[in-house]
This record gives sequence, structure tokens and C-alpha cells, in this order.
Amino acid sequence: MTLGDTPDTGYAVHALNAFYLDTVGKWVRLDARGNKPGVQAEFSIDEEKLAFPVRPEMDEINYPIIYARPQTSHVLKKHTNALEMYQYHLPTRL
Repeated sequence: MTLGDTPDTGYAVHALNAFYLDTVGKWVRLDARGNKPGVQAEFSIDEEKLAFPVRPEMDEINYPIIYARPQTSHVLKKHTNALEMYQYHLPTRL
């Protein structure tokens, strides 16, 4: 996702939550950011309803992958300045 309204603002990797719903036999991804005016993420087992739509024209990517056992990132352990970490040290791709 872009950090702002244009690609020159930079990008961030935004993680979705996922869980396995045994009653339907599949993984379901959801956007747990919460709703506010102009932002409406809804839970659905049939189709994703993200808080913000992915904009391919701005090189945003929606990775359709669920990592049941994700590789851990040690970014938080390596940096003590959260703003610097956020600006310069987060991964740009998965």
C-alpha cells in the first residue's frame, strides 16, 4: 500500500489477519484495522472486503498467500527508533 495518495509518498507492507474456519473448510483473510467514516472493512467468508482497495495503477500488490507459519521478522528487535524503522527498515516486498 502507498503511505499516502501517490506512489512518491512511499509504500508499506500491511498485514492482514487470517484464520482457518473449520465449518467451511478454508482459510479466511480479514482486515482488522477497524471502521471509521469513509472506511468500511467487513467480515465475509465469500469475498474479502478490505478497508482500502488495492490500487494496481499505483503498484500496490495484494499477495494472495496465507502463511500458516510465517517467517519471523527481526526488524523490531534490531531498531530502537520506531519512526526511523518505519521509514527506512521495513520490508518492501514479501
